Amino acid sequence: MRTTDREPTPPIHGLVGRVHELASVRRMLSGAGAGVLLTGDPGVGKSRLLGAALDELDGRGAGVLRITATPSWQDVPFGSVPGFAPLAGAGLAEAFQLARQRLTGSGPPGSAGPVVLGVDDVNWLDDASAALLERLLTDGVVRVLATVRSNAVNTPVVALVRRAGGLDRIDVPPLDRAGHDELVTAVLGGPVSGLALNALWRTTLGNPLFTRETLRAAIAERSLRSQEGVWKWRPGRRRTPRLYDAVELTVGVLSDEEAAALAYVAYAEPLRPAVLDRLVAPAVAERLEERGLIRLVDDGRGVLVRLGHPLFGEAIRARTKPLRRRRLLRELVGAMQDDMASVQDRIRVMSWRCEAELPVDLPDVLAAAEAALDRGGAALAERLARSIPGPLGAWYLGRAQVALGRSQEAEPLLATAYERLRDPMIQARAAALRALNLFWGLRQPDVALSLLEKARQWLPAEVHGEMLVAEAGIAVFYESDINAAAVVVAALQRPPQEPLLALALTPLLPFVLAYAGAPKQAAAELAGAVSPQSAWPTMRAAAQACHIHALVMCGQLADATVLADRYYQDAVAHGSPDGVGLIAMMVGICHGDRGRVAEAGRWTNEALAVTDALTLFPIRANILSMQAWWAAHQGQVDRATRALQAVDELLPADSRSGDYARLAKALLLASTSQPTDAVKVLRELAEQFTASGVVASAMEALHLWSRIEPSVEVAAETRRVADMSDSPLFSWFADYADALAAGDPDQLEELSLSWEHRDYTALALEAAVRARQARPDPDQRTGGRLTRRIAELRARCDGHWPRWLDEPAPVTVLTRREQEICALAAAGLSNIEISAQLVLSVRTVENHLQRAYEKLGIRQRGQLADALQNPEANQPPD
Repeated sequence: MRTTDREPTPPIHGLVGRVHELASVRRMLSGAGAGVLLTGDPGVGKSRLLGAALDELDGRGAGVLRITATPSWQDVPFGSVPGFAPLAGAGLAEAFQLARQRLTGSGPPGSAGPVVLGVDDVNWLDDASAALLERLLTDGVVRVLATVRSNAVNTPVVALVRRAGGLDRIDVPPLDRAGHDELVTAVLGGPVSGLALNALWRTTLGNPLFTRETLRAAIAERSLRSQEGVWKWRPGRRRTPRLYDAVELTVGVLSDEEAAALAYVAYAEPLRPAVLDRLVAPAVAERLEERGLIRLVDDGRGVLVRLGHPLFGEAIRARTKPLRRRRLLRELVGAMQDDMASVQDRIRVMSWRCEAELPVDLPDVLAAAEAALDRGGAALAERLARSIPGPLGAWYLGRAQVALGRSQEAEPLLATAYERLRDPMIQARAAALRALNLFWGLRQPDVALSLLEKARQWLPAEVHGEMLVAEAGIAVFYESDINAAAVVVAALQRPPQEPLLALALTPLLPFVLAYAGAPKQAAAELAGAVSPQSAWPTMRAAAQACHIHALVMCGQLADATVLADRYYQDAVAHGSPDGVGLIAMMVGICHGDRGRVAEAGRWTNEALAVTDALTLFPIRANILSMQAWWAAHQGQVDRATRALQAVDELLPADSRSGDYARLAKALLLASTSQPTDAVKVLRELAEQFTASGVVASAMEALHLWSRIEPSVEVAAETRRVADMSDSPLFSWFADYADALAAGDPDQLEELSLSWEHRDYTALALEAAVRARQARPDPDQRTGGRLTRRIAELRARCDGHWPRWLDEPAPVTVLTRREQEICALAAAGLSNIEISAQLVLSVRTVENHLQRAYEKLGIRQRGQLADALQNPEANQPPD
C-alpha cells in the first residue's frame, strides 16, 4: 500500500471560501463610500482578502497603492508611507501636497476614480501617516481598503481614519465548515477523509492561519498522510513549535493572573462562571473575554465558560510542566468540590483527583469509570481505569481498550481479569468480551472457541448467558455446524447486562436476517432501534451499516443513500476510524448501485485509508472486498487483484466472511474477457450459498450470472431463490433475468426505464444495451432513441461499461440544429445562405458543421448526403 507525505501548499486559484466577502468589498468600493475596513480575529484571512481585492482592482486597471503598517515603525513619522515623507523641516501640509501630486496622476492611463490605498494592519500606522491618510480621505484623493484586528477597532489611529472617511465595515469571520473543508482539500491537493476534516475543523474552527499551521505540524509529525489516494489524519501526541508560536502570537502578552485564568479554563472547560470566580478575580476573566480568549456559551442548561479557540488550550497544555499541571488540577478539584451538579461533573472531578494524586475511594472511581464508558467517554474511562489497582483495574482498562478499538492492548488485560478475578459474573463477561476480541480483533477463532468451552465447564450455569453473545458473534462470521441464527436468538432471549456485550449483540440478528433472505424484516428490526449508546462506536456503526444494507437489499436505494449520509456524519462525530470506514464503505455501495462507480471507488478508498491491519477483521475484509468489486467494474485489474489477495491473507480459515470477495473474483473474470470461467465460479457460488441458507449472496451470484450469460436455466433459479426472500429487489432481479433470457427488446427497454426510475442507473444502461442488441435492424426512430439513451446513461455512470458487453460504435447522433444545418448543406446551400435562412451567424453555421463532421466521421461537405443516411445520425433528439 503506497503512502506519501508532502508539505501542503497554498491553493492555486485565489481565495477559498471568501466569495461573499470579496463580492461585498467589490460592491462597496464601487459605490459612493470612502472605502472599506476589514475586521476580524488574527489569522482569519483579512490580509489575504485585502490582497485578492487589490489584485482584482489592479487587473481591472484601477490605481492601487499598498501599505503594510508594522509596530516597529509606529514611532517613526511617515514610517509607514516613506514615499510621501516631506523634506526635512517641512510639515503635514507639505506632505499632503506631495501625496496629492503623486496620487492624482498615479493611476494607469484611462483609469477612473481616486487611487485605492490598501493598508494592512491600519492600527499600526504612525501618527503622521494616520494624519496624512485622514486628510487624503477627507479631500477624496484616495479610497481606503484596510484591515484591523477586531480588538483594535477602537484604537486612536483607527478611530481617526474611520471618522475621516466613514468607512464601511466588513467583519471577516473564520471560514464556515464548507469553506474550511474546501481550503483543506485545496491545500492538500486531493480528497480528504471525513474523519480528518472533522478533526481539523474541531482543532482550528475555520481559522485559516491555524489550519495552515496545523497541516504543517501534522505532516511534520507524520500523523497526516495520503493513503489509497485519500488524506487521513490521526492526531499525534505532539505539535511543532511553529504552530504554538502562531497561537501565542494570536493570544498576545498575558499577565500572570490572565495566564493562570486561561490555564484553568484550558484544563476544565466547560466551566461555570461561579467556579472560575473562585479561582481568579472577575476582572481578570472579563479582560480575557474582551480579548476573545474566553467566551460564554449557553448549552440550554446554563451559561458556561469556554476557550475562545481550541488551540489556545492545546498550546497551554503542551507548555505546562507536570508539577504545575498537578497543582492546577488540585486547585480545580477544590473549586469544584461543592459544585458538582451533574454526573459529568462528578466524572471529571474524579478524573482530576486521580491525575493529581489526591486521595480517592475505590467505589467512587469504579462508578466514575463505569459512567464514563456508558456515556461514550472511553478515553476518559481509560484514564480513570489506570487508577484502579489489581485485576479489577485490568478489567476496566481492558473494556476501555476494546471500546477504543485497541485489540492488542486489550487482550492481556482481559486475560488478567478473566484468570484472576473471583466474581463469576465478571469472569463470564471477561471471557465473552475476550473471546470476541480474540476472534474479531486478533483473528484467532480457535483460541476464542476454546476459551468459551473451558469457561462453560468451570463457571456456574447461571452466568453462562453473558457468554451467549460471544458464541453468536463467532457463529455468524465463522464456518461451523452451529446454526448462527439459533445462537443469536438464544442470546437475545438472555441479553447480557455488560454494556459492551449488549452493543455487540445489536447488529447480529439484523445481519443474519438480511443475508438469510429477510432484509425487509431486518430493516424493520433496526428502524428507530439503532442505539444512541456510543460506548463502543464500532458496534454502533455496525448496527448502522446493517440498517443501510438491509434497505439496499430491499431496493430502497434513495432511503438508504439518505440514511448512509446521516450515519456517516454520526460516525465521523464519534471519531472511530473503524466505524467511519464501515459506513464510508456503505456510502460507496449506495453510490455504486446508483451507477456512480468511480464515486463508489473513492468512498471505498477512504474506508481503506482510515482503517488498517488492526481493524476488526470482518470490517477490513468487507472493505477490501468492495474495493475489488468496484475496481473490477472499472477494469482496474491490478487493484482488484491486490485487494482480493489482501482478503485471502486477512480472513481466518473457514470464515463465513468474504462473500463479496468471491463474487468480486467472478466479476473480475468477466471483466477480463473470461465470461465462461466467471459463470463457472458463479454457478458454484450460487449452489454453495443456497445450500447454506445465505439467500442474499445466492441472489447476488445469480443476478451477476444472469447478466453475463442469460439463460432460461439461470432465470428459473433466480426466480426460485427470489421467492425465498421478502425483498422486492430480488423479485426485480428475477424479472430482469427472465427478460434477458427471453431477449425481448420491448420488455428490456421497459425494464431499463424501470431501473432508471428506481435510481439503478448502471442496470438501466445495461438493459438499454441489451434492448438495442435485441433489435439487429431497428427502425430509424427506435435505433436513434436507444442509441441516445445508452450514451446519456453511460455519461451518468461515470463512463462505466459492463465489460462482458461489446463496446458500441461511437455515438453519432446529431442535435436538431446540426441535423437542420447538415440537411441544408447536403442540399447544396452555402454557409452564407444557410445563415441567412436560419438567422444565424456564418461562424455559428461553421461551428455546427465542424461538430457534425466529427460525429459523422467525415472530412468534407460532399460526404454529408451519404453520412446522413445513417439512421442513428439522421434521427434528431425527441
